[in-house]
Amino acid sequence: MTSESEEYKHEFTLPSLPRTTRGLPLPLSASPDGNKFVYCAGNSVFIRDSNQIFDCDVYTEHSTLTQVAKYAPSGFYIASGDKHGKIRIWDTTQSTHILKAEYALINGPIRDIAWSEDSKRMAVVGEGKERFGHVFLFDTGTSNGNLSGQSKAMTSIDFRWTRPYRLVSSSEDNTVAIFEGPPFKFKTLFHEHTRFAQCIRYNKDGSIFASAGADGRVILFEGTEGTKIGELVDSSDTACKEAAHAGGVFALCWNSDGKRLVTASGDKTLKIWNVADKKIIGTIRFGTTVDDQQLGVVWLRDRIVSCSLSGFLNYVDPETLTITKILKGHNKSITAMALASDGENVFTADFEGNITRWKLSDGSSERLTPTIHKSQISSLKLLNDGTLISTGWDDTIAFTEKALNIIDNAQPISHKLTSQPRGC
Repeated sequence: MTSESEEYKHEFTLPSLPRTTRGLPLPLSASPDGNKFVYCAGNSVFIRDSNQIFDCDVYTEHSTLTQVAKYAPSGFYIASGDKHGKIRIWDTTQSTHILKAEYALINGPIRDIAWSEDSKRMAVVGEGKERFGHVFLFDTGTSNGNLSGQSKAMTSIDFRWTRPYRLVSSSEDNTVAIFEGPPFKFKTLFHEHTRFAQCIRYNKDGSIFASAGADGRVILFEGTEGTKIGELVDSSDTACKEAAHAGGVFALCWNSDGKRLVTASGDKTLKIWNVADKKIIGTIRFGTTVDDQQLGVVWLRDRIVSCSLSGFLNYVDPETLTITKILKGHNKSITAMALASDGENVFTADFEGNITRWKLSDGSSERLTPTIHKSQISSLKLLNDGTLISTGWDDTIAFTEKALNIIDNAQPISHKLTSQPRGC
């Protein structure tokens, strides 16, 4: 008996969402042209075009959980760091992503990566056992200084791209440090934050750097010597208590001209600031649940992208201060799938009991709410009348009518089973 082999062609990828951890910043990075953004999920790195949902490239060569990935200013390379302190530097111009170099640096999770403006030097920080940071020449791995001076894990790092060169870092010892070089050596330590300092970034011309902390404060420093020049305070919100946010600030990002700043917070908001007068321009509010905490943010060419604790990626218009799109999906293992008879919609379910409906024509996605199952979903089946049948490890089978049309306020009929179902 003979059979004809059918050739399959890759059409598009529906990517994973970022894998988040409550209480930890989620690093997002932009391409030099401001059109693409990069994040980590599982052992992979995802490169997504902000204008085309289907335009997604996935790098899968790490052997353990990836933590952070950053584009080189040249745009030709991305450096990605993982849980074991290993950095991989790989090509972005070819689909094979040829490996340029690999270095084992800090023997612990890497929390942030920074490139110099000429793409020749790199600095990494994290939770190392012997050291918390390292600066080196990217093509040889040769050390280019010493990043000692902070007593606990370093959380964030950034290069000053203009002379005199500087490196600034934040740490879980509540401090901000500045290093001069190259070769880089410790210069000054600042004690402005009362809780973890979580993110630190220079503006484009290097005249100012800003630090964000778990105390809700955002501090502005002069770019060369590090003299404090001010603080961002939202005086319109009494809950902020003379700080920028009512909750910890997990991330901040400058716009392309270095005059505005966006901050992401556990108080479930983004805030955009005019740095010159230290005034707030506006607040973007998300939901009211813990999953709506904002853990990461990046300012692209014509939009802001933030990441919620749920993993959802939010597109924000910085001019109108509105949420224009939310990318949903999964950041845990997908355990079941059902394709609609029209070939236009597909339902997927994951390890945590979430169900997502995808529209294959444009890649848009919606999550069924409220959550139907309390644990892993073992099977999905979609009937011709639009009823979605699901079984889960919570020992239930559920029937959700009109699942193709109704997403919010789904009202499934659930039945408790005598044992754990395997399928439907």
